[in-house]
Amino acid sequence: MNKFESIVETVKKEALKLKDIEKDKAVAKQICLDLKNEILKLKELDADKFKNAFNSYFVEYLTKNYLTFDGRVSRRQYWMFALFSSLVSFIIGLIGGIIPVLSILSLLYVLALVVPSVGLGIRRLHDLGLSGWFFLIALIPYIGGLFLVVLFCIPGENKANEYGNK
Repeated sequence: MNKFESIVETVKKEALKLKDIEKDKAVAKQICLDLKNEILKLKELDADKFKNAFNSYFVEYLTKNYLTFDGRVSRRQYWMFALFSSLVSFIIGLIGGIIPVLSILSLLYVLALVVPSVGLGIRRLHDLGLSGWFFLIALIPYIGGLFLVVLFCIPGENKANEYGNK
């Protein structure tokens, strides 16, 4: 193959990539439209419902169950805590980005949530009928944490198990 044919081959490959770029642009455009629709829905969000959910799923859990490792937690309780924890973390990160002196708040927040988050994960495993020691699967690089997230998405047992009633 001479140099000219090599250049032609390269141009053909790049042209094929441009077709893929058009598909990517269409997908990105659809994602932007979906995000726009979701943001418009957020404007309709009732502030009282948000405040009640925040207090119920986040503040109340931290104040009453900070060191609780026994019992069960539903899938909804687990993921709502994760959602509100992420929102608070995001806000603290923004504050730390704007005022660098306060960036230590982010570290303190994460350290403060380690124990209740592990307890919540163990209680979520109890809802599935699994031992809390199963939480250590997260120590397996890459797949351990992913497997644990998948487990947390599975609905719990609808009956009483050795860890408590539903």
